[in-house]
Amino acid sequence: MLVKLTEICQRNTLTSSKQEYTLRDVFINPEHVVMIREDAHLGRLNENNSLLPGMNGDHKFTKLTINRGQTGTEIVVVGAPQLVEQKLQQNKQLIRG
Repeated sequence: MLVKLTEICQRNTLTSSKQEYTLRDVFINPEHVVMIREDAHLGRLNENNSLLPGMNGDHKFTKLTINRGQTGTEIVVVGAPQLVEQKLQQNKQLIRG
């Protein structure tokens, strides 16, 4: 079962030296998440209103490390680590019990 989260990612712009961010939906397999930790850097940028216009300064961000065999992929999603963990755990089901 996949879990829908909101990813925050850098928008690649060649014309601007300022980093711009955007939000997009991402669907994660909870079985492949190997680490969850807070992304304090994006939290500080958000407190200074540097991420997205109109985004609440109280939002927290979580970096997920996702297993890809020999390597891992890291993505940052909106939400505190505890809330993201709850959402990932919520969809685990006992298939044959």
